Amino acid sequence: MFAATMIATVALSLAPASFLRSWTNDLSALLWLPLRPPAHGLTALRYWLRPPAESAGGGDAQMIRDERDRFRALWHAERLRAEGLSQRLSQIERARGMDRGGVPVEPVLASVTGRGAGSSERFLVLNAGKRDGVQAGDPAVIGGDVLVGRVVGEPGEASCWLAPLRDASTGRLDVYIAPADRPEAPPSEGVIAQLRPNAQGLLVGEVDSAGKVDIGDSVRLADPTWKPSAQGMRVGVIRGLRKSDRNPLRSVIEVECEAETDRMRQVTLKVEVNG
Repeated sequence: MFAATMIATVALSLAPASFLRSWTNDLSALLWLPLRPPAHGLTALRYWLRPPAESAGGGDAQMIRDERDRFRALWHAERLRAEGLSQRLSQIERARGMDRGGVPVEPVLASVTGRGAGSSERFLVLNAGKRDGVQAGDPAVIGGDVLVGRVVGEPGEASCWLAPLRDASTGRLDVYIAPADRPEAPPSEGVIAQLRPNAQGLLVGEVDSAGKVDIGDSVRLADPTWKPSAQGMRVGVIRGLRKSDRNPLRSVIEVECEAETDRMRQVTLKVEVNG
């Protein structure tokens, strides 16, 4: 026994340092093996006790997630639909409450289904026509009080053309201007003017410089060539004011229409009720 120990001691003293480190590491691994099982064994045990989420339930879990997403999408769609119906009802009620012409009207909500081309590029196609009682000249509004334009030509059975105020076909437009701090002032307290649309989509006209007109004032319709149900509706707001080059006693006003037809999706037609 003593001889074997001496031989081992001599062999270790003569062995290279690298061999000693390797032998020591191997011995340490053998001693710790019963106390720390291999890592892949623990990993396998963990997956057996709690499988990954993607493998749990297999196809059933995926089907449940798909159904959840589908019902969530349906819920959002129904919420948007309910909000849309609420807005449509509000538009109709506001249009009915803004009857200033003394003529009974039936509000008809119409969607914009198309737009014109060429010389009538600003025209809008609406999905309302004779079946809804629509006639030529019927005014269209948004928000109950903002004038968009009027129906032109003979309406079809289920469609019609709408000419916005900004279109050149509108021609001359008689209006009155109410102060910004009193937008509901009657025509008798306002300034009378005549406007025409220009190439920039504004309504331009001249007023007496002494008429107390200022930027921000409200412009409303007072034109006998339009139907009574359109009278008093809001046309726009004065955005530009300058002295006239032809007559220094008059001022040129530029009116921006309140109804932005380029992105418009719905309007309310004020259809007159006959008898």
